[in-house]
Amino acid sequence: MTTNLISQQYQMQLQIKPGQSIQGTYQTPADKSISHRALIFGAIAAGNTVIDNLLVSDDVERTQQALQALGIQIETRQHQTVVHGLAGFNFQPQHSLTRLNLGNSGTTARLLMGLLAKQPHTIQLSGDLSLNQRPMARVISPLTTMGMRAEYLADHGMLPLQILPTTQLRGIKYTLPVASAQLKSALILGALQADAPSHFRQPAVSRDHTEKMLWQFGGCSNLHVEGNLLTVSPLQRPLQAQHVVVPGDPSSAAFLISAALLLPGSQLLVENQSLNETRTGFLRLVQQLAPQAIEVSVSRDDTAGEPRGDILVKHAHQQLPAFQINGRLLGCLIDEIPILSLLATQCQGTTIIREATELRYKETDRLHVITTELTKLGAIIREQPDGLIIEGPTKLHASDDEATVSAHADHRIAMMLVIAAILSGQHFSIEGLDSIAISNPTFITDLQQLLRVESQWDQL
Repeated sequence: MTTNLISQQYQMQLQIKPGQSIQGTYQTPADKSISHRALIFGAIAAGNTVIDNLLVSDDVERTQQALQALGIQIETRQHQTVVHGLAGFNFQPQHSLTRLNLGNSGTTARLLMGLLAKQPHTIQLSGDLSLNQRPMARVISPLTTMGMRAEYLADHGMLPLQILPTTQLRGIKYTLPVASAQLKSALILGALQADAPSHFRQPAVSRDHTEKMLWQFGGCSNLHVEGNLLTVSPLQRPLQAQHVVVPGDPSSAAFLISAALLLPGSQLLVENQSLNETRTGFLRLVQQLAPQAIEVSVSRDDTAGEPRGDILVKHAHQQLPAFQINGRLLGCLIDEIPILSLLATQCQGTTIIREATELRYKETDRLHVITTELTKLGAIIREQPDGLIIEGPTKLHASDDEATVSAHADHRIAMMLVIAAILSGQHFSIEGLDSIAISNPTFITDLQQLLRVESQWDQL
């Protein structure tokens, strides 16, 4: 069998043999969320922060380029990245008006809004077509309550916008409307520059990489977390540079873990994986679905407060049961919803995903795109206002040899469709595979090696 995966830039052919399995060891690409934050905290710390295993991807590169445009010196030495910190927030851009193009990186955009909330310079933020259509008002609104001055340059609530010179920020009390790590992180970065403590309440726990990294860089007295309430006190002295080792990205690993669970005869060892409890929702869920197929060993070594370890995944011999996901769990696996939706098509029963409206504001409307694209492959999915209802198990298949599905320029959707293609074993084309480089540039080559298939990767 041959599955053709075609994007605008590349053409790849995977020769998939009957009964092909996932076999081998997978070094998960470095975690994208931690990579962004290591660069940002290194920039405001005193001294030189050394980062091992920084993710090389389009999104992280946007954060690095933005910091360099703001006057931060960043060096790459073999497998290490060295960030020369400012010992504060006194950025020194070369121009009085600095224009930062953030590409497709929503994380870069939102975290920079908090980072740059108190500056004597005018700084413009813009992105590509996709990023310029994603909502930013939920970040700008509380930051302007703090005292940040911002001006939208096109549509209200969206990029492009400019941050205007501001000399003072004040502490606030604010309840986040959604459990969003990006919003929470932007507010923490802004609150560290305020003149009084801020209090933030989140509706549910979201990723806590910013909190852990702030503590690691010496800000233990500046952040107190009690349940869903965060109290952030202004910095009185500079944070201190650290040595950060970035673990593997759980969201990237989820795609191959799912493939190994579903393909008979598979055995996959995922090494150096982040086991941060706010990121292990996917892992906990699949352990419940197939407890005999997942083994986790925790490393004693961690960095920036981030636990890590290895995960051994074997083919789940039994039929996986359907599952339910709601808002309480969503914050710990929000980026894994595309691959979990694909997994649900192979589970017995009705899978229900609820309280997931936030997925409509990712790189694309993921609820709609998941429904549209997997339905083309025979999946039975009903899109709901806040989620999905998925019936299984369903044999995935293309309607004909000329069938085409689209990633809609969304890296998570692209990787989901690649795994769907392998499961189906049929000819069909995938548009927009190049978007995978946003978070996991080595995904295709890693997959080729684990499948041990003949491959061809040609520039079109």
